Amino acid sequence: MRLKNKVCLITGSSSGLGESIARSFTKEGAKVIITYNSNRKGAYKVARSLKTDFFQLDVKNKKSVFNVFKKVHKKLKKIDVVINNAGINITNDFDKISEKDWDLVLDTNLKGVFFCCQAAIKYMKTKGKIINIGSLSGEYGGPRTPSYAAAKAGVMSLTHCLARFVGSKGINVNCLSPGVIANDFTEQTMSKKVKKFAKSMLLIKRFGKLEDLNGMAIYLASNESDYVTGQTFSINGGAWVR
Repeated sequence: MRLKNKVCLITGSSSGLGESIARSFTKEGAKVIITYNSNRKGAYKVARSLKTDFFQLDVKNKKSVFNVFKKVHKKLKKIDVVINNAGINITNDFDKISEKDWDLVLDTNLKGVFFCCQAAIKYMKTKGKIINIGSLSGEYGGPRTPSYAAAKAGVMSLTHCLARFVGSKGINVNCLSPGVIANDFTEQTMSKKVKKFAKSMLLIKRFGKLEDLNGMAIYLASNESDYVTGQTFSINGGAWVR
């Protein structure tokens, strides 16, 4: 029960990695808050199974972000942990990416994290944990995901900047950077050729599972990581070694 009684708000937690982290946090005693943008059905299902609350939250909209954080704080009197997980990816060749798609990816994956971090530190007065979700794409780059890679590289840089700003307040800010995860999105967006190349880069010869990130997420949210801040933890099977 390493997260007993901690209030943990997780963006984009109606499915995928956000849902996986929410379930693992609940097992560790946390009170998780589920948020969603469009997948209300999924959020309701997750929240109901975890016996918790869920809120509609559009990370691109500053008013939406601050309203949800205000409601959560008013109801539960505190916010201990924030996981900035909400994100999207639109793949295309570099020279074919539209301005509209570029803006949507950057607004969701980078500006959205910025808004949520601003809201988080407003309610974390003396102590708190912020965990941003980066990506191997932001470290290594990707030929058909430049907007996503740029946004995730920005998330890692923003993590370092915020850690410097709030370290004296007892707030820890870190980043989880997943590698290729074996899920429906990977199946839909990666050709057999690309998957074969991606696996050839791995030291551990399999794609990741959502559960592979839960342990580090729990550690970074717990009191065990009180002396860890400003770091990016790459969980990618050795695909990118710094």
